[in-house]
Amino acid sequence: MIERTPQQQAANLIIATGHLLIGSSGRQTDLGENLAVIVGPSIHPVNLLHWTNWVRNSRRNIIYMSFPEDCDGVPNVALVFVDEDDRAFVAEHCWLWLPQSGGRCWLIPDGEGWGAYRLDADLNLRHHPRAPARGEKAMRDGCIRAYRCFADILDEQNTSSVELPLPERLRTAA
Repeated sequence: MIERTPQQQAANLIIATGHLLIGSSGRQTDLGENLAVIVGPSIHPVNLLHWTNWVRNSRRNIIYMSFPEDCDGVPNVALVFVDEDDRAFVAEHCWLWLPQSGGRCWLIPDGEGWGAYRLDADLNLRHHPRAPARGEKAMRDGCIRAYRCFADILDEQNTSSVELPLPERLRTAA
């Protein structure tokens, strides 16, 4: 395994998240126009609220991923987004969900009435009024598929000798 800097590890997580959301590798750079994937430490939901004005002004939604120590490597995924009526929202915990056929991963906010979110063909985050999973078992199975796929993508990156480039915005921040 290759020794990676914290910045490179963050880049790997961002690229793996893009791969999972898009359903394939290769278009992650296009993702940055509509969606900012941020990796960092656990963050309080009130702090996520501070980003709503940025999301409204930039028209780029945010997926914030953190890896709490007590979650055995399963990321906490938060979503900061603006709806069609220009209202900003924060979903402090979303589940990653992948259909049996693979493809693009869904983001399903925890709680009733949120529906689900998924990237469309143009890589815009779209709201769907109902979650794709029907029933507790289908929800659990799809989440397991998504987290396993995410882990597989990360493992593949970590074992490859290819050093993934930092996204431009991350390189500027580093």
